[in-house]
Amino acid sequence: MSARTAASPRALLAGLLATLLLAGVLGGVVPATARADWAPLNPAAPATPATVTADALPTVQINGVVWAQAVVGNTVYVGGDFTQARPAGAPPGTSETPRSYLLAYDIRTGELISSFAPSLDGQVLAITASPDGSRIYVGGDFGRVNGQVRARIAAFSTTTGQLVSEFRPAVSGQVMAIAASNSTVYFGGSVTAVGSVARTRLAAVSAATGALLSWAPQPGPNTGTSNHVMAMVLTGTDQLVVAGRFNTLNGQAATGVGALSTSTGATRPFAVNQLVTNNGPNGAINSLTVANGVVYGTGYDYFGTGNLEGTFAARADGGTPVWFADCRGDHYSVHVSGGAVYTASHAHDCANIGGFPEQTPDRVHMFGNAVSVAAAGTVQRISELRNNTRLVGQPAPSLLPWDPAFQAGTFTGQFQAGWSVSGNGDYVVYGGEFPVVNGVGQQGLVRFAVPALAPKTVGPATSRPFTLTPTMVPGAVRLNWPSVTDRDNENLTYRVHRDTDTSAPVCEATRPTRWWDLPTFGCVDTGAAAGSHRWLVTVSDPAGNRLTSSWVTATVPAASSGANRPYARSVAADGALDHWYLGEASGNIAYDYAGPRDLTVGGGVTRQAAGAIQGDANTASAFNGTSTGSASTGTAVPSPQVFSVEAWFQTTSTAGGKIIGFGDRTSGLSGLYDRQVYMDTAGRVTFGIWNGATQLVTSPGAYNDGRWHHVVGTMSPAGVSLYVDGALIGTKAGSFRAQQFTGYWRIGGDNMNGWTPGGAAWFNGRIDEVAVYPTALSLQQVSTHTALGRGQNQAPTASFTTQVADLTARVDAAGSTDPEGVLRSYAWDFGNGATATGVTASHTYATPGTYTVRLTVTDGGGLTATTTRTVTVTAAPTGPGSVAADSFGREVASGWGTAERGGAWATTGTTSVTGGAGRLSGAPGQSTSAVLPAVNRTDVAVQAAVTLPQLATGGGTYVSLVTQKVGLNDYRVKLRYRSDGQVEVMLARTVADTETILGGYQLPGGYAAGTPLTVRFETSGGAPTTLKVKVWRAGTAEPAAWGLTRTDDTAALQRPGAVGLETYVSGSATATSVVRVDDLRAEPAG
Repeated sequence: MSARTAASPRALLAGLLATLLLAGVLGGVVPATARADWAPLNPAAPATPATVTADALPTVQINGVVWAQAVVGNTVYVGGDFTQARPAGAPPGTSETPRSYLLAYDIRTGELISSFAPSLDGQVLAITASPDGSRIYVGGDFGRVNGQVRARIAAFSTTTGQLVSEFRPAVSGQVMAIAASNSTVYFGGSVTAVGSVARTRLAAVSAATGALLSWAPQPGPNTGTSNHVMAMVLTGTDQLVVAGRFNTLNGQAATGVGALSTSTGATRPFAVNQLVTNNGPNGAINSLTVANGVVYGTGYDYFGTGNLEGTFAARADGGTPVWFADCRGDHYSVHVSGGAVYTASHAHDCANIGGFPEQTPDRVHMFGNAVSVAAAGTVQRISELRNNTRLVGQPAPSLLPWDPAFQAGTFTGQFQAGWSVSGNGDYVVYGGEFPVVNGVGQQGLVRFAVPALAPKTVGPATSRPFTLTPTMVPGAVRLNWPSVTDRDNENLTYRVHRDTDTSAPVCEATRPTRWWDLPTFGCVDTGAAAGSHRWLVTVSDPAGNRLTSSWVTATVPAASSGANRPYARSVAADGALDHWYLGEASGNIAYDYAGPRDLTVGGGVTRQAAGAIQGDANTASAFNGTSTGSASTGTAVPSPQVFSVEAWFQTTSTAGGKIIGFGDRTSGLSGLYDRQVYMDTAGRVTFGIWNGATQLVTSPGAYNDGRWHHVVGTMSPAGVSLYVDGALIGTKAGSFRAQQFTGYWRIGGDNMNGWTPGGAAWFNGRIDEVAVYPTALSLQQVSTHTALGRGQNQAPTASFTTQVADLTARVDAAGSTDPEGVLRSYAWDFGNGATATGVTASHTYATPGTYTVRLTVTDGGGLTATTTRTVTVTAAPTGPGSVAADSFGREVASGWGTAERGGAWATTGTTSVTGGAGRLSGAPGQSTSAVLPAVNRTDVAVQAAVTLPQLATGGGTYVSLVTQKVGLNDYRVKLRYRSDGQVEVMLARTVADTETILGGYQLPGGYAAGTPLTVRFETSGGAPTTLKVKVWRAGTAEPAAWGLTRTDDTAALQRPGAVGLETYVSGSATATSVVRVDDLRAEPAG
């Protein structure tokens, strides 16, 4: 709800306008933020399904608002309040085609379907398809269609696009919802009569004749409420679920949603309406859909009696709740695709289900969201404004990292973007009044696609300066940078390079981030020699989209070259946000070797005490058990809800005391204190949190024996867990919310009042290697740290397989293992001076022969293992047959890797291999290329299947196949994909980067977005060279004749050269363009 937002489009149009207030307070996190996106780390996990990408695909536009959509096959039917349509990329008021309140477009291309152009005299509020897809039914405010009387409801044939003449009920009152079986059409809204027969908001007619049926349920209001029906869906052979403003059905309590018999109209049980309280003029359940036996609905409330702003899922049979997505902010429409549930809303606070909290002082509205079909946690009471008491403790889904940027529109004056969401198995489609999506003009309609059909060009981005900050710390250079976000990928890979961007990364890690939680990341460089150095950081997503910082320079003093610390490397590799070694020689600063949050150390802390880590010269600090014997961070941070705290401690004290915790003061006793690891007077160790009461796990045994012990406390949606010395002591299960406040990490003591079993506030003993993580460490990670700390690290095992094709060897080290956990690095030596890193690699040798390939793997503790294998490579066949071939059956995040035949690809710009195709992505005004330098010849024919997943914009997208390329000289065939669907085919030469067109023609029939064109280009002979091209669409036979032939005798081109491809996106284009290439081959001409 929002002071800037109307109650609902259908309520608005019915004249029941209500201004809704969005409000909320500080929120926390409940279910763990899902580690999901279009490329989730674990796509098999129900809580982290793959989503569509956030690429806003070009789609026909409208000049008003869309209220409803229905998808039949590849056709999207769209209804609303608009009078004109225009192509994607066209500014408002240009290239318009009249469309009166109803249109259709192709979901694959986004293009308007010209053959469907009915004329209505009023807006459309509801669309649904018949079960067999032969009809669509539309409802709303209209009275005539194509000049014929159709009072509020009409039917169209999806085959002919024509009105169904025999279906013509005369409805009094607005039709806001329709559901259809093959024999019966049910509808609802503010309906008062059909023909001359009275009806109360609901009615049914024959699909064959439009005749009124006797079915007449009675939705009812109490005093001050409304009984309008806003949504309905058929869920079985004898059940219709309806939703709206009512609070009874046939006199039985049914708040906002309920089930009816389709044969008798009698009320059926639907249990979720005993929990949901939305009803009346200021609240409702306003949309419904059904998938796999589950009904999904959305709701809103404006200071009424409602308790759900968000989405619910309930079993179709009986209405038993499955989950509640309790997100503050009105929700208007819901669609299920795969394992994700998409909504149109203006959500502004999803803290109750572990998502983003209310942003202050400037509220942020997320107009399109996705949650998991599966439950992943429970609803909490974090946002305090709305009364969700009935929902607290109910199952909740995970909020998925899918955050396209919709701009609110102005057509309705309600500060809303999307009002409708629908789709099919490949696409999710939104409709509403938004003028812009992801910064590009796209009014009223937009498509999003599954990864295989999407360009995947939405990459890492930030509104903050993406800069690297070097800090000299004892024994190392600490490098910190702000994390960034990605609209459709939560897990991003950061790499820090020293001196050159081609050097092996100083550190590399994949970390999750969301737009509302952007910590500062960091690592330490212990290998920089004394002198001046420079560093940069890159961040990339799974598609290879990359953001790069500027270089920063710093001078490393001789004393900063640090020792090799396997334990510290393991802590860093597991994603620590903060890591305090506590090993400084003196002073009141304890440096943070992961983040920027150094500790201020009190005078009661003694430095250079013997440390905990075996075989490591780094020392610890001794805390004296008084208020001066503690340390604290100095910059306040929000208290986390998913985290781990870790430390090593040694004591013989019987007073107890806090080892680490979170408080609201940097010294003395905090007023707010939580997330604590402490010792009681008996020497037992406890970890816990406060959520109105303490939630604790306490060790049964004592650890004040004068020996070093390793302790870890974690909090996650599974509960709170305590580990000591690598073993799980216990878990207190439950989806808890710890106390929410801004504060500081305190080490060595703080307030303990009210926490039992009790002990002193201040710890008397030694503490070493304290770390804080943004995740709950696993038992394997904890036990690895314990083993490393005690010098028990075991060496890894190196193993790899090889695959050889011509001069290219591919290697795979997936069989290498480490007893303690995950290997940290893989280094390859190909036996001829060439090297590589990573689990897999490939190398193309210059000459045939037998070579020894060496693999070295390194574990988290720095131990290595090496193994070798020999490979024998041979020259590619000469004469007739293929000289290069690539079916792109691999995954490469950046670049194209190595072709199956023809050697390694050399690429420029944004390139990747995914989904069985090579991808070249370019922003307006940019070129991208991929070349096979090892193919060096004249008399060659190149063939490839080329696909544009989206319609070109502006001046078009250019795709060239090139031959005989040396430097800036080549022959090429150039295809210009135009925004009107046409393709121009041109033969050209390029000399010194200057292109000359030798001839061209327009391809009959043009192209369709998503449909490949096969291009064959041949150059043969010399002085002159003959150039030939033919192009044909997928699914059609190759033409017998060449489409165009030309000759050229330019001297600079009469010599052998490489083959490849190049793309260019016109500077006037309005969106990034992606070209997919598959089934490429090069062979002798002729």
